[in-house]
Amino acid sequence: MNRTRLYHKIRKNEIDWIVLDDYSSAISGNLVEKARDAASYPECRVIGENNVRISMFVHLQESGEVIFLKRYKCRGLKDIFKYFFFTSKAASEWKNMNRFLKEGIPVALPLAKGEKRRFNFLLDSYLVTKAFVDARPLRSYVEQCLRTGKTPDVLIQKKILIKKLAQLVQKIHAEGFFYRDLHAGNIMVVKSDGGEPELYPVDFHKVWHMKKIPLWMRIRDLAQLKNSITASRADQVRFLREYAKGCNLFSNNFKFNAYRIEVKAEKLWRTHLKSRTKRCVVNSSEFAVQKDFTHSLYHNKCYTKEFLNEIIKAYRVALDTGNLKVLKKTPKETVAMIAGIQNGKELKVLVKESTFTYLLSALRYNFCKSRAKKYWIASRGLKVRGIETPLSLAFIEKKMIGFPKQNILLTEYIDQALELNDYVLKNFKGVLSKEEMRKKGRFLEEFAEKLRDLHDRGIYHADLKSNNILVKEKNDDGWQFYFIDLDRVAFKQCLSFGQRSNNLAQINASVAGCVTPSDRLKFFRAYARGTLVMKQKKKYYHKILKISRKKITQPYGIFFPPPAKNIH
Repeated sequence: MNRTRLYHKIRKNEIDWIVLDDYSSAISGNLVEKARDAASYPECRVIGENNVRISMFVHLQESGEVIFLKRYKCRGLKDIFKYFFFTSKAASEWKNMNRFLKEGIPVALPLAKGEKRRFNFLLDSYLVTKAFVDARPLRSYVEQCLRTGKTPDVLIQKKILIKKLAQLVQKIHAEGFFYRDLHAGNIMVVKSDGGEPELYPVDFHKVWHMKKIPLWMRIRDLAQLKNSITASRADQVRFLREYAKGCNLFSNNFKFNAYRIEVKAEKLWRTHLKSRTKRCVVNSSEFAVQKDFTHSLYHNKCYTKEFLNEIIKAYRVALDTGNLKVLKKTPKETVAMIAGIQNGKELKVLVKESTFTYLLSALRYNFCKSRAKKYWIASRGLKVRGIETPLSLAFIEKKMIGFPKQNILLTEYIDQALELNDYVLKNFKGVLSKEEMRKKGRFLEEFAEKLRDLHDRGIYHADLKSNNILVKEKNDDGWQFYFIDLDRVAFKQCLSFGQRSNNLAQINASVAGCVTPSDRLKFFRAYARGTLVMKQKKKYYHKILKISRKKITQPYGIFFPPPAKNIH
């Protein structure tokens, strides 16, 4: 494409644009105002917004065409000085999109690029491209269109998609592009006139271009793509074999390179989870953080400051008048339930207030995280790892002379849920009918699978007693298990023998005797099924019993006899 013939420069509202000739009138209009205040313009449809950028479709009334507009936000002095020396994200995308087109890789046609600078300091940047209105991300396309069954049509479509995806990625790498952000959300699927899917990559601001990319860069891109799509082992192998057809460097040692992708994917996934967990303590698309010398507020953006203030105010009033539903009260901590109105609906909130009455405690938590803050971070960690826990709404930390004085944690209150031991006593105590026995067996097996899933995801709860697990029956004859009291939760690559044994012993020693020894063995077998734990079952039995004997079990009505002594 001849840029000198098709593109020209214009200046509008202190913004320097490079524009495709046919779109000069659209850029010279109020496009910038639409990017800054899309809600005021009915022809704009926002499809994504975060702290970094806002993306939208804009309907051009003159031509009836729909374009895609992306505005990159400047986040303070750090970005202003950074892009004084480096290319802006909009300019990087613009450059890489034109490179892709030059090499014959299909992308949306770039229409315009704009930057607002003052003394060469970047203040704002924009990118405009053709819009794929009916396109959908590869991830949602796979989930919605290719998981409807194993019909011949679906299998044919899957094979076509795998082949085209492998050829696209191979073409990108062969032309010297290291994508660095190659995941299923950055590949759009558009149905062609013949009904076959056509793939278009998007988001190019991280792309590196060189003459030839080394194998480790290919491995990283492929590992990131693997993490973003749930696919069977057979489909993954089919994709890699199709990719290897155009790369002798990869195909010469196919099995070893496939193994390297597995290892790299696991490492990238752990880094991704860690990054998503930390988003709750910084300003992000989901969370807001406000700090000053007297207090810090961390809250989920789904809940406004006004709603949170109303909850705390109602909590104070109810506490003073004695109309509060208190679940736990000690000199240091109060746990209570209060109801509030959010978006016209009643929402029950659990308020956990902690007060530091001693100077030593204040000094200690000035240098390390408080229990409430650990809970706040761990709650987010469980959510991103797919483990159910009550949603955390906000965490407030009040200070006096720079030292912590009080913490308030607001979480979702799970209505109609019982602690694990209370649920067991309510449903399985006494003489049971055959149907109740079957229900008990299903319950124990489902709970064992949930606990195994928790451990397989590298989550260790150091205080996993029955009163820290909530049980709620589902309408479809199943159960939901919520893990609470998360201040002693740790996220690891894998759990050790001792950590698994300790958790199993904690549950074993805190569940009533109506769960018989036979039931407990069935529970362990369900937990260990299909894992290496089953191969060490005797070792686990002895370890669990040894730990259980040291626990205080009288409140639960159970007793573990001491080990039999050898008589000579």
